[in-house]
Amino acid sequence: MKPAAFLLCALPATAWAADAVSGTFTVLLALALILGGFVALAWLARRYLPGMAAQGVVKVVGSTAVGARERVVVVEVDNTWLLLGVGGGNVRLLHSQPKPADSGSGVA
Repeated sequence: MKPAAFLLCALPATAWAADAVSGTFTVLLALALILGGFVALAWLARRYLPGMAAQGVVKVVGSTAVGARERVVVVEVDNTWLLLGVGGGNVRLLHSQPKPADSGSGVA
């Protein structure tokens, strides 16, 4: 009779443990679905919204720092390279030239 009494006392504990495991699994599954939805939404936005993936009409060819806050940037717009000085809250055009025929080797 003692083993039967032990089993009766142990049944609620095992049922509670099974509920805890299934509840934890449900929470983890919901978390995985929500995070997967965020990843899918970010992928769709990057793929189908304009301007998110491609650079568009303005392409940065190269840039280099010339000071703590100043940079010189080469930008391509409509087959024209623009040499820009960027810093101090403003942008200045330093030079412009047509895009070189061999632009793969770097900035001219």
